[in-house]
Amino acid sequence: MSSDPVQDALQRFAQALDRLEAASLRHQEGERMRMALESELALMRTDRQALAETLDQAVARNRQLEEQVTLIDQRLDRAIGSVRDALGMDG
Repeated sequence: MSSDPVQDALQRFAQALDRLEAASLRHQEGERMRMALESELALMRTDRQALAETLDQAVARNRQLEEQVTLIDQRLDRAIGSVRDALGMDG
């Protein structure tokens, strides 16, 4: 440091301004990152909702298919019984 108190004060002031500017830049970058993360989170929530709806539809479709398989199985059992009865009568 120099022996001039005014120069020393100006130098300290300039250093303080540099630190303030650096802190401001870090803060701005943090805000940009926060906003980017919030956007990403919003997209993930939208994707999650779409996936949940697709899953609900798939589960409902699966239930319908299971019900249809059960009905077909019952009809086949009745048809097999009818064929056996018919063969038993003819034989």
